[in-house]
Amino acid sequence: MISNKKLIQVDKILKKNLKQSLSQKNFDLALRLVELSSNLQYNYCFHDTLYDKELEDSLKEIADSIFKTEIIQPKQDVVLFYDYFGFDNRGLTQQYLRALQRLNKRIVLVFENKNRHYKNEAILAEIENYDNKAVYYLEGNNRIELCESLFSILLTEKPEHILMHLIPWDTIAYMVFYKIKGVKRYQINLTDHTFWLGVDITDVNIEFRSYGLNLSEQLRNIPSSKNKILPYYPILSKSEFQGFNFEKEGKKIIFSGSTYYKVLGNRLEFFETIHKLLQLDENLIFVLAGSGNGAAITKFINDNKLNDRIFLIGDRYDLYEIMQRVDYYISTFPFTGALMTQTAVAANIPVFAYVSPESLFNDLKDLLYKSDTFKNINNLNTLVDEFSREHKKGDREVSYTDLMISEEEFATGLEKIFMDENPMQFLEKREEVYDSYKTFNDLMLESENFYNPLFDNTLNKFLSSSEKFKIFPDYRLRYYKKTFKESKIQFIKLLYYHITNKL
Repeated sequence: MISNKKLIQVDKILKKNLKQSLSQKNFDLALRLVELSSNLQYNYCFHDTLYDKELEDSLKEIADSIFKTEIIQPKQDVVLFYDYFGFDNRGLTQQYLRALQRLNKRIVLVFENKNRHYKNEAILAEIENYDNKAVYYLEGNNRIELCESLFSILLTEKPEHILMHLIPWDTIAYMVFYKIKGVKRYQINLTDHTFWLGVDITDVNIEFRSYGLNLSEQLRNIPSSKNKILPYYPILSKSEFQGFNFEKEGKKIIFSGSTYYKVLGNRLEFFETIHKLLQLDENLIFVLAGSGNGAAITKFINDNKLNDRIFLIGDRYDLYEIMQRVDYYISTFPFTGALMTQTAVAANIPVFAYVSPESLFNDLKDLLYKSDTFKNINNLNTLVDEFSREHKKGDREVSYTDLMISEEEFATGLEKIFMDENPMQFLEKREEVYDSYKTFNDLMLESENFYNPLFDNTLNKFLSSSEKFKIFPDYRLRYYKKTFKESKIQFIKLLYYHITNKL
């Protein structure tokens, strides 16, 4: 079982080895240890803070050892958008690219990885006919070479502003943007509910709602003067509808979508609630788009004999087209999908959003701030009751018109942020968020231990077997036991190599 106590212990071991790696100038291992610690903190939020000074100082130490400080004389109206993800219709890439075009900026779009496993055709299409642009992919065989590639781009383009659309454990961007002077760095706080590296390289922190702002001020060590709010709007896909793999004639469809981890937790209360909704009418079916570890979901479907009532349709690019063909949308919980909920609002279908008082990380009102038409539901029994009433009314028009920020307003807001103004300050509301932060931590531990184990895979992603053997005593003990059972001779050899430090 994974617990906060174990995670804190693991993190201490990682940081002890990080210090040793730094003293030995073993920067490759040091960077992987920073990324691993960051990844674990992102997954589980097991510390009482969202700022890790030791990790950020370690990255500065590595950068100071390898790279010289570069001072840029910025060119006016040049904006570098550093996009780790490059993922069509996900994140906030397309919203910012559209805004930069409206503002007539030179767009320098930088992707970290050319050999990505997902599509970025829609992102590139956004600026296909925009002349004042440059598109780069970082080149290199290791982290240091990728850093050098990013330095080269910066020195060539000389941006006035850097928009950072970062993965939470991005060490490459951190080191380069730390060593660049003369340019203003804007953190697009995409994962506002959990840990990320980058506090010390952030000049302006762009939040999309008050919850993230409060976490940044209370747990990230970011002063209020650096925080600005800029809500976003959804990108409505133009993909051709891919169809359904079930018969929908005579059926009413409840739809939802997310990465699967967002619906695993609280003893699968999301699916228990869906089950209650399906019992209201035999012609109701539930459709879930998304990807991830679906073992617990499939088991729930099979155990409750719901194979003809609940359908998993996988990861889809045609989400807006799907929304045109369903009858209701249920926001996911225990973790809400903000962009998916916004897409449902844009499609004008009835939306039901559950936000318990302990889960303020699910509150989307700041994204739908123009009217009180959209309401959260704070009790699951109430959600079922309200759905039942809506369903009994039959087909009717629902209008969520003008709840969200528009493209033009988003661009205007970004322009004012570039001018060091705080255009959406009226959305700021201060409230204590630590209890919700701990609720998130509890949910992620539940998910790890019962539904979606990530811990071992996370270690394997950043460390080799021999490195784990050297670093973690419990891993070493398990390996000794396994080897002893399989081969006594091999066990003796292993013990010898370890004692003589030849392993």
